[in-house]
Amino acid sequence: MRMTGSCLCGAVKYATSSDFEMVGNCHCNTCKKITGSAFEAFAVIPRESFTLMAGEDALVEYKISPKVKKYFCGTCGTPIFNQHRLAAGKLIVHVGTLDDPTCVAPTLNLYCESMLPWVAEITSRKNFDQGFTR
Repeated sequence: MRMTGSCLCGAVKYATSSDFEMVGNCHCNTCKKITGSAFEAFAVIPRESFTLMAGEDALVEYKISPKVKKYFCGTCGTPIFNQHRLAAGKLIVHVGTLDDPTCVAPTLNLYCESMLPWVAEITSRKNFDQGFTR
């Protein structure tokens, strides 16, 4: 399945030419920090199935650890993908950057020992179709 994605400001755009091999949520503390969220929703794809359509000059690399590099838009800060040394030839795409993130769904959770206690019950919270106003 061909999918497209981009950063918030639109400087970085990409396309994929195959299905993702795995889709999951990572609850490790590093992923929480690099996304600024409770977990990272990620999708793994072969490197050759990912094409940068625009923004190569806007893409910034940050070495998170000796094993992991993060690539993000230098203009708006949106994380686009990670590369992990243990997943050679693969990219770990941030699901939130997909133009249609409804086309994928996580099938697993990683580092659950670091999961925030309220995440497992998130769907039981009050829900609003739009933003909350008083």
